[in-house]
Amino acid sequence: MLERGTSHRRLAGTGLASSRTRFERRAAAARRRPRLVAGVLVAVLVVVGLVAWLGWFSSVLTASRVEVHGVSPAAAGQVRAVAQVPLGGPLMRVDTDAVTARLLAGRSWSSVSVGRSLPDTVVVTVTPRVAVLAVRNPRGEVDVVDRDGFTFRTVGSAPAGVPLVSSGAAQVTKAGVDAALAALGSLAPDLRADVSGISVSAADQVSFTVKAKGEKRKTVVWGGADNGPRKAELVKILLTQPGATIDVSVPSSPVTR
Repeated sequence: MLERGTSHRRLAGTGLASSRTRFERRAAAARRRPRLVAGVLVAVLVVVGLVAWLGWFSSVLTASRVEVHGVSPAAAGQVRAVAQVPLGGPLMRVDTDAVTARLLAGRSWSSVSVGRSLPDTVVVTVTPRVAVLAVRNPRGEVDVVDRDGFTFRTVGSAPAGVPLVSSGAAQVTKAGVDAALAALGSLAPDLRADVSGISVSAADQVSFTVKAKGEKRKTVVWGGADNGPRKAELVKILLTQPGATIDVSVPSSPVTR
């Protein structure tokens, strides 16, 4: 009995000692934690400060190159000329917003992104606007527009391969562009080759002339962008009918007059 009691007291003592040790370890860890966190924060601040100093004030990270994406190598030179990226100073001090604004003011690109690439490069990515129509405006000028009707260049004559239309509005809208492209895209190639005098009204309605029998030309009132294939079919049929005008703007009720 005496031995069992002594053994029990020894185990109990061992348990208390073990608990005390674990408690002291946890307390010591808790005391070290704020110092550890503070040390990590200091290290982070030092690294951030070093990077800021390198990028903003030192000559280590100097802007020395402009890399252009999204255009051909030949057009990249034009992008660089318009962007006017200041080189020779700290990379992080290059005003990317100002570079973006200069490029967008040039109107030739639908989107522009300007960033930095360590250690020395300013990266410019542009998406060029694509000409889909040349619009002779009321002033007699030819505006080159993209699919959204955005005028990004004014020229003396339509670029090669770009359809020329006239417009009754100062600015052709996207709906007007869609209507003109739908008309041209819906006509059979042989008939499309005989189309001239394409006009887009202020209400985004399209009309044009097309050669009928011999050298005689007829006016086609096409209307909007809807029902292109049906309208093209009606134009082909009605070209053989009497009258100088074919109106297919409402394809369910075509008219010749």
